[in-house]
Amino acid sequence: MELSLIDSIATALHARGPRVVRWIGDDAAVVRALPLCVTSVDAVVENVHFRLDDPRSSLADVGWRVLAAGLSDLAAMGALAGEAYIALGVPGHVGEAGALELMRGAEQLAAATGTTIVGGDVVGAPVLFASVTAVGWAESPAELVGRDGAQAGDLVGVTGRLGGRPRRPVPRLREGRALAQAGARAMIDLSDGLATDAAHLARASDVRLQIELAALPLAEGATEAAARLGVPAWRPAAEAGEDYELCFCVPPGSRARAEAAVGEVSDAGVTWIGRVEVPGAADEPDRAGAVFSDERGERVRLQGFEHRW
Repeated sequence: MELSLIDSIATALHARGPRVVRWIGDDAAVVRALPLCVTSVDAVVENVHFRLDDPRSSLADVGWRVLAAGLSDLAAMGALAGEAYIALGVPGHVGEAGALELMRGAEQLAAATGTTIVGGDVVGAPVLFASVTAVGWAESPAELVGRDGAQAGDLVGVTGRLGGRPRRPVPRLREGRALAQAGARAMIDLSDGLATDAAHLARASDVRLQIELAALPLAEGATEAAARLGVPAWRPAAEAGEDYELCFCVPPGSRARAEAAVGEVSDAGVTWIGRVEVPGAADEPDRAGAVFSDERGERVRLQGFEHRW
């Protein structure tokens, strides 16, 4: 199965752009480089990140999402997407046809984002897994944004809408580059949800993010779904993962510039959800972290999303 699957995958994929010199068919890929290489590695595993018996998701959706995870990390850095490498572990109950369907889903997102899947690996495995290495590029460090640059007084914003968990999320690559150029000081993607990822950004920057939950932009249907669960609409929007939106911090003077920059590249929009403050007192457990307040101004404890095994 391995050789025929590799041939089938090679037929399904397409090279894009002038950077790819050699790709599938050689022992290694050859890519023309820009001065800075930005690399992200992610993986999904059957029964941990997805279930094959879930009628809401196909193997093509799984392939799309594994590539989306890597590209979303590049978006959060403000990098230009380039190439991706995908390694597959294929069990007997998936087979060659299922593995090819997964790769075709990944190729659909690659085509939509100008990414080339230049190689990877295929092995037999007891469960289905896919690992992606996504590679992005930048001309200089000044083009990139990390998690550690937020400063007291900055505004906290998010792109798009939260709580939708779409089957095929689109990484905010253009928005990330636009925000980096518009003066964003810190940025992170929300693949693990706002409650988790805002805290990551805050700790990396050694600041406190004060988030107003009532300001969260909600995905279509999120309010009705939350009502069925008997919880405020902002709770699943903040706690659930797989949003792939961006959370970022900009100085107040860059607010209009950030809004305009995102508006020029997409209709995702920007919503301002909070502010950056100096860390709390040393005896407080969340000296640097994210603090969430509800519509009454009362502090709320949230449980961030985490894959369990």
